Amino acid sequence: MKVLLINPATSNIYSKISANLPPLGLAYLASYGQKNGHVFEILDLNLNTNGLSDEILKKFDVIGITSDTPRYPAALEIAQIAKSTGKIVVMGGYHVTFMDEDALSHGSVDYVVRGEGEEIFTNLLNALEKNEDIENIDGISYLQNGIYKRNRDALPPQNLDDLPFPARELLPLKEYHTTLNGLESINMVTSRGCPFNCYFCSSSKFGGLKWRARSVKSIVDEIEYIYHTHNYKAFDFLDDNFTLNPKRVIAFADELEKRNINIIWWCFSRADTIVKNEYMVKRMAEAGAYRIFLGLESASLDVLEDYNKNISIKQQLDAVKILKKYGIRVHGSFIIGDENETEAMIMNTVKWARRLNPDLAQFSVLTPFPGTKLYEDMEREGKLLHHNWREYDALHPTIKLKYIKPERLRKLTIKSYRKFYVNFNRLFKKESTNGKSYQKNELKENKDGLIKTIKYSLNLFGQLRKEILKKAN
Repeated sequence: MKVLLINPATSNIYSKISANLPPLGLAYLASYGQKNGHVFEILDLNLNTNGLSDEILKKFDVIGITSDTPRYPAALEIAQIAKSTGKIVVMGGYHVTFMDEDALSHGSVDYVVRGEGEEIFTNLLNALEKNEDIENIDGISYLQNGIYKRNRDALPPQNLDDLPFPARELLPLKEYHTTLNGLESINMVTSRGCPFNCYFCSSSKFGGLKWRARSVKSIVDEIEYIYHTHNYKAFDFLDDNFTLNPKRVIAFADELEKRNINIIWWCFSRADTIVKNEYMVKRMAEAGAYRIFLGLESASLDVLEDYNKNISIKQQLDAVKILKKYGIRVHGSFIIGDENETEAMIMNTVKWARRLNPDLAQFSVLTPFPGTKLYEDMEREGKLLHHNWREYDALHPTIKLKYIKPERLRKLTIKSYRKFYVNFNRLFKKESTNGKSYQKNELKENKDGLIKTIKYSLNLFGQLRKEILKKAN
């Protein structure tokens, strides 16, 4: 079958001021489906601003659309356009995995693929092409004679080495302009699933609690291919937790050295993993680790307990010290807006962030994404402010808090960024983690971060003013 995979455009400020990454999930769907004889194209509406037309759609049998929560309304609009031309419409991604009945109820979506979709989507395409029964295809939801049907859950791919590399040849890679320390970078995934099951995160439910990892050989084979074929020397590892198995990380570093592959890279990790595995951090630094993303979240033990983070304040501090000891930059992520949080608690987290002094800091508003325990609790207790999915973007308040009004929380988000970043010592006098002065491109990266933050703050203020004026009228 001829399939068009569509990535809806992002609209929130975070996505606009941050790097724009290729839709790797769609590229994985395409590469797996190609093995079964199907023909694919990928349309990324972040790059193609001309939108959809009958001329584009008429070439395809099936239209596949991915969707996270803030892009769900846009995904439905795309589905409606595709359906109006008589196409079979399939939707997948995090949001519809947990809100499949809602997606089907709109009348423009024929099938929903739940969870990791390579095998599920290909099985569906095979059945549609052969006009076979779909009742036995695990992992899909659909309407049958107007009645909602939800086939049993599918087991996600167990041996990730069996999956072909994502079909990056279907993407205009050079138009994404993601950089790491001045080098064009490209994204990769080396593991799936997460055993930690944080209160505010749906990854454990989407990909399962079982951590499934690719072999070191498979990872470095893909790096080597990209390195030589597409000339990338910087990599973004988007696993929920790249460092879950320290032995694998050390073996990865050894394999890069063995093949004489010199790259820089960043990944996600956890504070407790860093603290318990200093030798791993040393090897990461030697193998080109440039920055590590840590979910530090809060300075309050009560809030950390609410989030089910299972990390301590001391582990946060020690993790940052260890990373800086080996010259690895730190991207610290903090979340504000817990149900029981006060303004003083939020400002204490900002003060703590300044003391930790990560190279980059991110302050997000706690958001109850479907599929999380947080969403289930807030929905059941009637504490959701609304179901305007476009505002479920970690920027807008969506939960009724005990002590802070929504408008005030928005202002506190802006204040958090300004308190952290508007600091001339950070911009001009800061020394690098190994005691040497920052290089010119590193100083530029720090200044660029402030410019992005100011733009972000101004946009937030503009949005807030419009919303306040609208309510006043």
